[in-house]
Amino acid sequence: MDNFIKNCIILLVVCTALMCVLSYIGYISGAEMGGTDAAVEETAAETRGLEAEGIIPSVEHFGDMGEYVGFTLAGIVGGFIFGYFWIDIKGDNNA
Repeated sequence: MDNFIKNCIILLVVCTALMCVLSYIGYISGAEMGGTDAAVEETAAETRGLEAEGIIPSVEHFGDMGEYVGFTLAGIVGGFIFGYFWIDIKGDNNA
C-alpha cells in the first residue's frame, strides 16, 4: 500500500470513531434526537384528525434500537450494492 491509501484508511477510521463517540455522547445526554420525519408525521396526523402510526410496525418490536438497526441494515445492503456496481458506476472498463 502506498502512503495515500494508508492516510485515507487512517482518516476513515478516525472520522468513523469520532462520529460514533459524538453520537453516543448525544444519546446518553438525553438529548431529543428525533428526526423531522416524526414531527412531520405527527403534524400531518393532527391536521387530518388522525393518530400517528409507525410506518414499519416490525421495526417497533426492537424498541428504541429498531430504527438504528433498520438504518444500519439499509446502509450495509446499500454499500454492498454500490460496491458490486462500482466498476460500472466509475466507468473504468480496464479492470
